[in-house]
Amino acid sequence: MSTTETSEAINEKDLDYFCKLVNQEIGVQLGDKAYLIESRLQPLLQDFDIATISELISKMRLGDRKVQAAAIEAMTTNETSFFRDQHPFETLAKHLIPGLLDKTGGRLTIWNGACSSGQESYTLAMTLRDHFPQLCSSGRARIISTDVSPAMVARTQAGSYSRFELNRGLPANDAIKHFDQSGRRWVAKEELRNMVEAREMNLLNPWLSIPKCDLVLLRNVLIYFTVDVKRDILRRIRTEVLAPHGCLLLGASESTVSLDSEYESRRVDNSAFQFIKGASS
Repeated sequence: MSTTETSEAINEKDLDYFCKLVNQEIGVQLGDKAYLIESRLQPLLQDFDIATISELISKMRLGDRKVQAAAIEAMTTNETSFFRDQHPFETLAKHLIPGLLDKTGGRLTIWNGACSSGQESYTLAMTLRDHFPQLCSSGRARIISTDVSPAMVARTQAGSYSRFELNRGLPANDAIKHFDQSGRRWVAKEELRNMVEAREMNLLNPWLSIPKCDLVLLRNVLIYFTVDVKRDILRRIRTEVLAPHGCLLLGASESTVSLDSEYESRRVDNSAFQFIKGASS
């Protein structure tokens, strides 16, 4: 396809089909965002040597799983940064993790349910390394990091970031302390990478590989789902994953209110954490 060619605007029928496909496959509700969809699908035309978005969607309709997977991955939002919002990690280090360790006998299992490119998982690893080094050296800390995107899982596993990515939230001293420079990339030190287990997982599918966890992070993810999917995910976290003493951390704009009455929100410092109702502090 010539670089001078442009794709026509997505038509209503194709838009409706694609929105339903994305919702069915990963639970994300795109709504009427034709421009966003067009802009994210456009690069795939060159990847697959296709002239128009209509032709791209025709291949999806015919069951081309490679095209479907690439198009769905293009719709995932991978906005993240190190120490995003800062205060939840400070609260975890000062208040919640010490209490969790008292209940677990000095072990900690964490699930980061939408890890994107891994900055949040490595923020957790750095927090543990700085405040609870005994967990890291003894292998008593696990940070299970999952994402629907194979590319994001690979990036998390590698723990490799650009200088620009490090500058988003990570002070220079911490970058030097926790990362090694490799050419133009910065790679998390082996001790951090050993704590982070990256796996591909769709939140709509069974969570067979996730053990009982003391802490679950699912930040800025529920906002993309329908109400029914939100309720199901929250129920499954509570009944299948979260230990009785454990807690759930959502994004600043997310809540369990009106979605699952079996959670109890508790504010610690400037952060709100969700506990199973009736669980001890």
